[in-house]
Amino acid sequence: MSAVAFSLSTSVRVNNVRVTSARRTPASKAARVSHVTRAAGDIIESAKAAGFNTLVMAIEKAGLTAALKDPSASYTVFAPTDAAFAKLRSMPEGEDLQNILKYHVCKGKVMSRHITNFPTIMTLEGTKVAIDSKTKKADKIIIVGCPPQGTQGLAGDVEGGDIIQVDIECSNGVIHVIDGVMIPKPPLVGQNGGYVAGTVPGSGEGRTGLDTKVSTSGKY
Repeated sequence: MSAVAFSLSTSVRVNNVRVTSARRTPASKAARVSHVTRAAGDIIESAKAAGFNTLVMAIEKAGLTAALKDPSASYTVFAPTDAAFAKLRSMPEGEDLQNILKYHVCKGKVMSRHITNFPTIMTLEGTKVAIDSKTKKADKIIIVGCPPQGTQGLAGDVEGGDIIQVDIECSNGVIHVIDGVMIPKPPLVGQNGGYVAGTVPGSGEGRTGLDTKVSTSGKY
């Protein structure tokens, strides 16, 4: 394995990749999110090199390593830090773990400059994550997570994490770093074709007779 080369100047280079560090600014000024221009290798190799130890371990445990190493695929990964995983009351297992990890992966390569073009993005888990660029707009911070669970999905907060580092480009996609773990929730299906918690459209069990019951443990 080749040695990792560091050089120090006004910026930092790791294996000749320029890294700009995040800067904390007073509340009156906008915060800056750190950027990495390019990382060598696929998503798994890049995650290992960047120190996402818990995420890589969880991906391996869930049997998703091969998919995220696929050179013919292209993914966007919202990668929780080790500290984010440490906040969970317990580490999910089995299908729960796999679904949570899939909820952090979207098909296609969405760079930071395009993220706010999408109010929601479909994930490999089968439901969407929401992109909130308004709540912390003054600090130029974007929140990504489970869409609001208020009345008909129009109220409440996006539950997930702040994007704290962006654009770690990989050979088969891009990684954006977040400071929380996103937990998928049942969609909201309601009266008059809207959504009520615990159901999804098309199955005949909701208030309208057109919904299918789904469940979530909610223990994480």
